[in-house]
Amino acid sequence: MMGARAVAHAATWLALILASSPVCSGGADAQSPRAIDATALLRATGFGQISFVARDGNHLTARIYRSTRFDPAHGPVWFVMHGAGRDVDRYIRAAAPVAERYNALAIAIHFTKQAYPTGADYTLGMRDPGGWRAPEDMLYAEVERVFDLVVRSLGGQQTGYYLFGHSAGAQFTHRLLTFLPNARVLGAVAANAGWYTLPETDDPRVQTMPYGLIGGPVAPQALVHFFETPFVVLLGGDDTTTAADDDLVRGTPEAEAQGANRLERGRHYFAVAKTQAAALGAHFAWRLELAPGAGHDAAQVIASAGFLTFVRGAEPCATTAARDATGLTITEILADPPDGLAGDANGDGLRDPADDEFIEIVNRGPESVCLTAWTLGDAKFPERHLFPLGPALAPGQSAVVFGGGVPTGPFGGAQVECAAHGLGLQNAGDVLTLRAADGAIVRQVSWGNCGGARCADDHWSGTLATGRSLTRTREPEARWELHPQVGGVLYSPGVDGGATHPRE
Repeated sequence: MMGARAVAHAATWLALILASSPVCSGGADAQSPRAIDATALLRATGFGQISFVARDGNHLTARIYRSTRFDPAHGPVWFVMHGAGRDVDRYIRAAAPVAERYNALAIAIHFTKQAYPTGADYTLGMRDPGGWRAPEDMLYAEVERVFDLVVRSLGGQQTGYYLFGHSAGAQFTHRLLTFLPNARVLGAVAANAGWYTLPETDDPRVQTMPYGLIGGPVAPQALVHFFETPFVVLLGGDDTTTAADDDLVRGTPEAEAQGANRLERGRHYFAVAKTQAAALGAHFAWRLELAPGAGHDAAQVIASAGFLTFVRGAEPCATTAARDATGLTITEILADPPDGLAGDANGDGLRDPADDEFIEIVNRGPESVCLTAWTLGDAKFPERHLFPLGPALAPGQSAVVFGGGVPTGPFGGAQVECAAHGLGLQNAGDVLTLRAADGAIVRQVSWGNCGGARCADDHWSGTLATGRSLTRTREPEARWELHPQVGGVLYSPGVDGGATHPRE
């Protein structure tokens, strides 16, 4: 998703080495880690790395992305928990555009397989041969330790942090909140966990640790603070594979009792928690959110998680049907970014032939349009991009979808997205299709040889190997033309094709 950006920044990654002093999770009776060199963290913008010694003695690293407008005194600190594959670089790259959008510092701790060989070592790191660990000795407490380090290094005044986890990372996330009663989590999203530790002690057959709290170190009564924490159970609407057809879906009787697939299990977990909170008389601050069309893919849900985390009190818009979106128009396509830094269309400081591709869509109609669960595809792949949960596209507003990278800049007030797995626009010819959530084709544009597929009625006969975008004004019946050179810029994501580029 990042292309050349990650490579270019690799040489400038920070090295922040910590001593192995213990840290208490949310407590005051243990010392924070001692930072030997925090100067790079204070200076850095973009990608970096910190190194530290965990409480158990393992030497760990964490990838970071510091957004360009992050406020070190008060800015949000956002921990992103990777899945069972431990592919931390992929997670920080997926998180970076979200962090940039919400002015956050994203941190992804790498719990390596060398240090924690099994999935249980990572997601259930709370027991030794002698019994349950104290909260500050559980693996979850490393998040608290790194948070202390970061705040102290920044000289910040942050009192808490935000948390996102997908798949095994979602297991880590909900168990951190379950077993660390004093965790300083301000808000969290657990997406597509494979199974859960239910906040229940009714049935020893299916609710004994780690599937429930029977025999565990906490009782449901201790979870009042968790129930009162803003917490979202985020589920992909298409994350429905079962143990019979997916080896990564746990098929134990205890897990099957929670549901046949991740979607059912997430709904079950939320329902059990809601019932338990009511029985305890606790305020229930959780939300259950469905990301329609999303499968078991962190890249498809992380933008939704960012909206749910950082836009407090906002509800995602309700998906608009194709018949109610007649005003939507594709107004600009960049398939061949210009050479050199002139081709840095997404504004992240690098020219990348895949990341800097983009598509601009404008709502010309009189009513707002919700693109959630809509898709963009091309001649080869019908779903290059799935639009996430978020706000509706207002009349006159544009949406810009980049191929990747970390879009940086105002872009004329557009809603900006990154395609989960690139746009893959073909210079010689392709067919670009915008589909509503039900698969209905709303707009289709083609150019050149159409990638060997049937050309659209809305067709540009030339190729796009021109080093500039194909554009048209926002007026009805406007014709396609190659982007004029405006202030030396050959594209204009988020603004009218004839206007000044938004970053000039």
